[in-house]
Amino acid sequence: MKTFIVTIAAVVLLMVFPMQNVQDIVNSHKIERFDEIVYSATQKARTDGRFTSSNISQLKGKILEVFPEVAEDELIVNVTTTIKYKRFEFDSREAIYYEIGVPIKKIVSLNNILGVADEDNRTDYIIKEYVLSEVLE
Repeated sequence: MKTFIVTIAAVVLLMVFPMQNVQDIVNSHKIERFDEIVYSATQKARTDGRFTSSNISQLKGKILEVFPEVAEDELIVNVTTTIKYKRFEFDSREAIYYEIGVPIKKIVSLNNILGVADEDNRTDYIIKEYVLSEVLE
């Protein structure tokens, strides 16, 4: 009986590693998709000279498809909505700034067994950059 109890405890403890590996793969895939969605939206903003309202709503919709556990009000979307024009030499006035983020709500798998609280088992993944406008004056 002692051996059985020790074996069960060992199996439960060793299950943490494959479960964490699966969680890392899931999070990696979601972050990769998030990067692709943000890149696509920024390229659209570059050709439009700004982030349009339709571009922002499409961006939010696609992010929420990849992250169904996230509410829309949890997304971080701080973008340039005023039109920027291309100059023929670099000028910071042509930069379209954006800060887009999403909460990753589960980092550690089996967090309750390991003693990690749900509110500590999360982070925000944020992309903060700029692109240069392609719209001519």
